[in-house]
Amino acid sequence: MQTSHLLGTSKQLLKQAALTASGTVWRAPLSQSSSFEWLAPYTVYQHQSPPVPMPGQAAANGGPVAHPAETRVFEPECVWQVPAGGGAGTLSVCRSGGALVNRRRLLDVDFSASAGLLDSPVKLRRRRYPLVVAPWPHFWASYYDYITFVVAKLCRIEHVLGAGIWQEATVCYPLLHTPFEREFLARLGIPASAIVDTAPLWGTAIQADCLLLANSQQSWSSGAGDLALLRNRFRPAGEADTPGTRRIYLSRKGRRRVLNEAAVCQLLQAYGFDIIEDRPYPLAEQMQLFREAGVIVTPHGAALTNLLWCGAGTRVLEFFANGYTPNYYYYMCTALGFDYRYLVDYSLGEATDHWTNMAQDMTVDLQALEQQLALMLEPAPAALVLS
Repeated sequence: MQTSHLLGTSKQLLKQAALTASGTVWRAPLSQSSSFEWLAPYTVYQHQSPPVPMPGQAAANGGPVAHPAETRVFEPECVWQVPAGGGAGTLSVCRSGGALVNRRRLLDVDFSASAGLLDSPVKLRRRRYPLVVAPWPHFWASYYDYITFVVAKLCRIEHVLGAGIWQEATVCYPLLHTPFEREFLARLGIPASAIVDTAPLWGTAIQADCLLLANSQQSWSSGAGDLALLRNRFRPAGEADTPGTRRIYLSRKGRRRVLNEAAVCQLLQAYGFDIIEDRPYPLAEQMQLFREAGVIVTPHGAALTNLLWCGAGTRVLEFFANGYTPNYYYYMCTALGFDYRYLVDYSLGEATDHWTNMAQDMTVDLQALEQQLALMLEPAPAALVLS
C-alpha cells in the first residue's frame, strides 16, 4: 500500500512538471483561479450553494473517525458563454475536451488542464461549429464522475439557456462510449448528430464561434444547486419526496467485493432485503430501483450515485475496507436529508487512507451488521439470524 501511495505522489509531481515545461514551449495551462478570472466577463449564470455542515462520524463498529467533521463549502456554480473574437480571440476544443484560447491558453474549470497537453501540435483538418458545449476536459469518468460533473453541468446549461439549446449546440468531449452515457444524453434530448467524440481527433482542430463552459467543484461533489437540478430533471414530476418501501442490498463482483457475502445476504434476507445482482442495468431501471428503495445496504461503489433519485429520509449503510473510506456518499446523504451510517473492515490492520487502496476487498462483521439493522429498521424481525 505504501508503494502505491508513492507511485500516486510521483505521478502528480510528473504531471506538474509537464505543465510547467509546456507553458514555455507549447500550450500554457492556466490555474483555476486565473481561468475563472479570465472567464468572469462572460458569466451568464452564477449560483452560490450554501455550505453543508457534516458532523464527525465514526464507523458504527468502532475504530477511529473515518469521516471527520467538515463544513463542505462550494465555489459558485457558473456557466460562461464566450464568443470568439475581441478579448477571447480564437476558441478551440482540445482532444481532451478542454477549452483552448488563441491556440495557447488552456482553461482549467475542473481538476487541472493537463490533459490538454495530450494532443498533436499539428492539425491538418478543421471543423468549425457556431456554438460548442465543452462539458468535460478529461479522458476518464466513472458513473459517479459522469453524473456529478458532466450531467450536472449539462443540466445547468439547459437550466440557463432552455432545452432548445440542444438543437443549436454541438457537444464536444472525449466520449466514454458506455450505455449510461448514451442514455443520459438521450434523456436530455441531445441529438446523436450533435455529439462529437474529441478523443480520436489527433489531427483535427475543433473551432467554435461561441463556447459554453461550466465548472466543477474541487470537493468532488455537487452543491445544493446542482443536486436540485439533477433531481428535478430526472425524477418524475410531482413525485412525493418520501422514501420508498423496498429494502435492497447491492452486491459487487469486481473490486471491493464482500468476501463473506453469502452470510451477509442470508442475514439481510431475514430482514426482508432484496439482493440486487451486480450486472449492467439500463439507466431507467437503476433510477426506478432507487426511487423504490427506503433502505440501502452496500459496499462502497459508484452505484450509490443513484441516491440522487431517492426520497428524503432514505436510510443507507455503507461498507468499507480500512484504507479507503471516502465520504462522497456521507456528504450526499447529509445534503439530501438521508440517514447514513457505515461499517469498516479493520481485519487487515492499520492503513493510511488513500485512493490507491480503493480496490481492497472486505469482510463484514455480521454481529455489527445485525446491530445496525436492528437500529435502522422498525419493527425488527421476530427471529434473528444471529444471537
